[in-house]
Amino acid sequence: MLKKILLHNWLAIFYFNFRMLSFQQAIKLPFDFYYKIRFENLTAKVILTNKNLYRGMIKIGGRGSEMFSRNETIIDLKGTLILKGVVEIGHGSLLRIEDSGIIVFGNHVRIGALSKIFCEESIVFGNEIDFSWECQIFDTNFHDVLNKETGDILKKTSPINIGSNNWFGSRVSVMKRTKTPDNFIVASNSLCNNDYRNVHEYSVFGGIPAKQIDNAKERVFESH
Repeated sequence: MLKKILLHNWLAIFYFNFRMLSFQQAIKLPFDFYYKIRFENLTAKVILTNKNLYRGMIKIGGRGSEMFSRNETIIDLKGTLILKGVVEIGHGSLLRIEDSGIIVFGNHVRIGALSKIFCEESIVFGNEIDFSWECQIFDTNFHDVLNKETGDILKKTSPINIGSNNWFGSRVSVMKRTKTPDNFIVASNSLCNNDYRNVHEYSVFGGIPAKQIDNAKERVFESH
């Protein structure tokens, strides 16, 4: 019992909940933190839409810790963070929202250890989503790109929208413009950078860039 208690970062738990939430929400301690946490910036607006909050509904820094050596989990929030239910962000991950960025998490969204989420514009997750370890989800190229033929500066950001009942294998990169349908699987080490919503549900995509490699497959989620 004592060992389990010591896994939690109690200073981070109390600091984040009472700084970022209303008192009525904070006293329920819905945000739970594990191991070493670095709060780089906490100027964001955090919105919890679920009225039935409970202790540890949102777990950050614990998932996958049994598989990887101890790493610092970095939280850098400047824009808007909206959470609609149960969320897990894995051990040693980065969650960063820039000033104008908005991230929306649906219910039962799980992000694996050592993953990176970087939002400058908009990233929306549906419900029942599982990312394995070492994934990255970026709605930005980070740098401007010049079209030498037209002289135009290409827009470096574009929204990401992840459908419900999606499963992403390890080391998948989800880049700007990515939009997935419900019931969708992406194989490990793939690159997503397109709108896939016109494909049939239960499709499996993989490769760089991701293309259809199988169909009629569905992930069996543990919470079912």
